[in-house]
Amino acid sequence: MPLRTPCQATDSPETEWRKIVSSIPESCLAALSETVAGNAAELADLFYQFMLGHPQAKAFLDHNVVQQRLHASMRRWLVEIFRHPQLDETAIVALQRHVGEVHARIQLPIFLVARGARLLKQEVARALEAKFDDPRLLAQTIACSGQLMDLALELMSTSYERNSQRGARNDEAYRLFSIGQNFAVERERQRAVLLEWVQEILFTLHRPSAWASLPSLGKSEFGLWFTHKAPAIFDGDNEMEQVQSIIERVDSSVLPLLRVPPLLQLRPLAEMIMGLQFEIDSIKFLLTTLFERHQESENGRDVLTRLLNRRFLPSVMNREIHLAQTRHTGFALLLLDLDHFKRVNDEHGHDAGDLVLQQSAALLMSCVRNGDFIFRFGGEELLVMLVEVNTESALRIAELVRQKFETTQLLIGQGRVVQISVSIGVALYDGHPDHQYLIKKADEAMYSAKQQGRNRVALATGVEFDPAGV
Repeated sequence: MPLRTPCQATDSPETEWRKIVSSIPESCLAALSETVAGNAAELADLFYQFMLGHPQAKAFLDHNVVQQRLHASMRRWLVEIFRHPQLDETAIVALQRHVGEVHARIQLPIFLVARGARLLKQEVARALEAKFDDPRLLAQTIACSGQLMDLALELMSTSYERNSQRGARNDEAYRLFSIGQNFAVERERQRAVLLEWVQEILFTLHRPSAWASLPSLGKSEFGLWFTHKAPAIFDGDNEMEQVQSIIERVDSSVLPLLRVPPLLQLRPLAEMIMGLQFEIDSIKFLLTTLFERHQESENGRDVLTRLLNRRFLPSVMNREIHLAQTRHTGFALLLLDLDHFKRVNDEHGHDAGDLVLQQSAALLMSCVRNGDFIFRFGGEELLVMLVEVNTESALRIAELVRQKFETTQLLIGQGRVVQISVSIGVALYDGHPDHQYLIKKADEAMYSAKQQGRNRVALATGVEFDPAGV
C-alpha cells in the first residue's frame, strides 16, 4: 500500500481530513467506524465520568445536564467523526468549530477536553485490538483514529481561542461600559434604595406582630443591585468584599435578633437599631469610596432606547450563570416582541416607530427591579433578565409587563397615540452552562406566544438544542 501524501501547512482542514481518511484501506475504515459506533455509549460514559470527577469541570457540568442532553450528543459526535463512508468533510469540520465555539461560550477549559479526548483515544485503540489479526493494519487504523481525533481537537481549539478572545473583548467592553455610567446619579440612587430598606425596617418594628417578616438586606433592591451589577463596575476593589461581609452579617446576625418577639429579646431594641444603623453607615461610606474612585463617562447603550447593548448579553449571562451555580439561585429571560410593530411604521412613519420603541423601553424599566437587566435585543425585540426568581415570580412579572403594555397608550407625535401589545417568551435557567441554550428557549417560547394569537405570555418547555457533545 503506498504511503499517503503528508498534510501540508497550506492544506485546508477539509483536505487534511480527507488525506487522513485515505491513509488506510476501506476495510480498516469500516472496522474503525463499526468499533466506535458499537462502543459509543461506553466511550461517552468514560468521557463524562472523567469530566464529572474533575473539580474544574464540575463547575460547568452537572449530572442531570449530562444525562439529559450531553451524553447523547457525545455519542453522535463520536459516530460522525469516524463514520464510514464520510460524505461531507465540510460539515465535519464545521461541527468541530461549532463545538469549540460552545466550549468558549461556557468557558470550559480546553485542556480538560483534550485530556478527556486522550482517554477516548486510548479506549478506541483498546477496542480495535480485538478487530485485527494483522498488527500492521491494526497500527495503521489506530494511527488514523488518533489523527482524526487530534485534527478535531485542533479545529475545536482554534475556534475556542477565536471565540474566547471575542468574549474577552466583550467582557472588557461591558466592564468599561459599566464603569462609564453617571456615577453621581447611580451613587445617589443606591443610597436612596438603601435608605428605603432602612425605613421599611423601622416601620415594621413599629408593628411588633410583623417583626418576624423583617425583609433581608441581601434580597432588597440594593442587595440585588450589589450582587448582580456592582461587580461589573467595581470588580477587584477591596471594598466590594467588605460590603458583602456587612450584608451577610446584617442578614445572619442583626436581623435575626430583631425578629425575636419583644418579650424574649436579650438586648434593648434601641441598642440593636443603633447596631444596624452602624452597619448601614459603613456601607454608605464604602459605597462613596467605590464611586469616587471611578471617573464618569457614558458609552455602550443602544442609541435609540438607551437600553443595554446586545453585545453585552453574553458577558452578563455568563456572570449570572456563574452566580446561579455558586449561590444556587435562579434567573429567567423574558423575550418580548412588540406585536404588529411593522404596522406602526407603515401607517405612521419610522419616527413614530422610534417613539414607540423609546416609550416601550421606559415602560419596561418601570416594571422590573433595580438588579434586573434590560437589553435591546434587535428590531422590535427587547430582552429582560430577571435575577433571583423562580417560575411563579417570573411569570407574574411577565404578565404584569403584558398588562402594562395592553393598557398604556403610547404617544407618536402631533397628539396621536397608539396602543401596542407584546408577546412574551419566558425561559428559566435550568443548569445548562451555555447561555445560547436559554436564549433559544426564550425565543421558542416567544414564537409560541405569537402563534397562539399574540398579546400573551408563554413559558418555555423542553427545546431541542444540540451543543454537539462535549
